[in-house]
Amino acid sequence: MEAIKKKRLSEIGAKEIKRYIKREKLKSGDKLPSIAELVGILQIGRSSLREALQLLETQGAIEVLNGKGTFIKDMKPFQIQLSFEVEDEKSFLLEVLEVREALEGKAVQLAVHAANEEDIKKMQAHLKSYVQFINEEKRDEANHADASFHQAIYRASKNTMLESMIDSVWETFHRFWNRPFGKEDIFDESYPHHETLLQAIKERDTNKAGSAFEKIMKSVRDSILEIRA
Repeated sequence: MEAIKKKRLSEIGAKEIKRYIKREKLKSGDKLPSIAELVGILQIGRSSLREALQLLETQGAIEVLNGKGTFIKDMKPFQIQLSFEVEDEKSFLLEVLEVREALEGKAVQLAVHAANEEDIKKMQAHLKSYVQFINEEKRDEANHADASFHQAIYRASKNTMLESMIDSVWETFHRFWNRPFGKEDIFDESYPHHETLLQAIKERDTNKAGSAFEKIMKSVRDSILEIRA
């Protein structure tokens, strides 16, 4: 079993990029060095660096513009700093799931009424990408698409404080899509409920959305519990 306390290179890379941003006093709109330059600065592989950048992008810290580069975004107004060691991965994931249920559950409620057409198009695109990447056996990209779908819901809530709180613990949430227990496909069974959730948001159906979200959370919890520690 993969111990969570052994941080993945992508997570270490994300923290190093944040330190670099602070050290260089970069601000919103400034451009990060190229991939090749960052590989040299951070001394990590390209795949780990790309995953680190994806993590920072879902946190809302950077924005990747195709053909133009990677740019710093505004910092969120509310931040929570988390630092702890985890010995029991299953217990850890179940605790994180409880926090996620509370925060994301509220985001779903708000998104049902606040999501606009652009928000819905983004959710739809992320789910489409998820299926495409799964079929192409591109697991890292599929995990990123899944995470981006949930991030789109947070942003569709139109509640800046809630979104900022979720962004603050996103690195912890991200472990749900980053091979828990060393398994790549542990949460794939929850996918059909994502489609139902999206449809409920389109229909502005609070009850249907809540039910779909509960089924996603139940599927995730069942998948965690089925793993032998």
